Amino acid sequence: MTDSDPVVASYDVYLTDSQISRFVLQYLDRPTNRAYDERNSQKPTAMRLKPQTGLVEVDVPIDTRVNYDVGKGLRYGEALRKSRVTREGGAYGMAGGFQAGGAVAGAGSRVKIEGGDAEAAELLDERKGDSLLRMQTLGGRIKPAEDGDPVYMLGAFRGGDLHLSPVSAVVQLRPQLHHLDASEEVSSKGRGARAKKDAEEDGAPRSAETEARAIDVKVKSAEAGEALVPGNLDLLKRMQDEQWERYGWVDAETQDAWDRYESYMIHQQPEELPQLQSAISSEDYLDGMSAPRIDPAHPELSGWAMKQNRQKQKEAGSDVEEG
Repeated sequence: MTDSDPVVASYDVYLTDSQISRFVLQYLDRPTNRAYDERNSQKPTAMRLKPQTGLVEVDVPIDTRVNYDVGKGLRYGEALRKSRVTREGGAYGMAGGFQAGGAVAGAGSRVKIEGGDAEAAELLDERKGDSLLRMQTLGGRIKPAEDGDPVYMLGAFRGGDLHLSPVSAVVQLRPQLHHLDASEEVSSKGRGARAKKDAEEDGAPRSAETEARAIDVKVKSAEAGEALVPGNLDLLKRMQDEQWERYGWVDAETQDAWDRYESYMIHQQPEELPQLQSAISSEDYLDGMSAPRIDPAHPELSGWAMKQNRQKQKEAGSDVEEG
């Protein structure tokens, strides 16, 4: 009789160094056949991390030759160039603690270049010296681990060995709208400057409606009428105060990437690793994962009681043999 479920392969399992940080980055709006890499001409240029608050940002080049609105690219690129926040090394969104000037822009002037790619390419050549938006930022946050969370492992095979590496965190990255924040910041400053100029020409004080104001962000809990949540405000403050740690990006197909893969994903001397020892016996393991077992000779006994009865029978049998 042939086995309907044969064992086709067996592997020795090794655990790699758990002190190394390994992050899995998920790009939610990106198809798997269009990775952010050198092959697709979109290799990320930089990665930033705020380890204490868990913020992650990755800068990815934009393909300005395909499906690109050149007019808006020029407008938003110029806004980022003029932005006080970016010039001073700050950040928008959560990374900047939702600071003033980082609000999302509303409806403004809409500029669109009509025509095909040839016309857009011609305009790009004409305006190549201008500030064109050529980079998009993807951002996410490392979720702090909690009791009961799943533990993910990365597996790497080498011959008959399986090397398992613990994942520090899974980070979901989404496009960040920093260009809209910068556009609103520049627009607000422009409105404030115009209002000041008009007031000076008219000899009248500035109106409260036209004066540019800083925005006070208030974070409240979901329940209506509840007071401010101090923990959330403190988190935003710490996000804004913490400095970015900046890292370069190594493309997956380079030799440097393969060298890091060998170092961090595969244990180089598995023969020196200690053998894992099970803390429970095979019978205890089966009892823990199975339904209660019933002894046909003693139906009233099950589970722990049946196990104790079997132990007594073994001890009694051993005493008879010795006698």
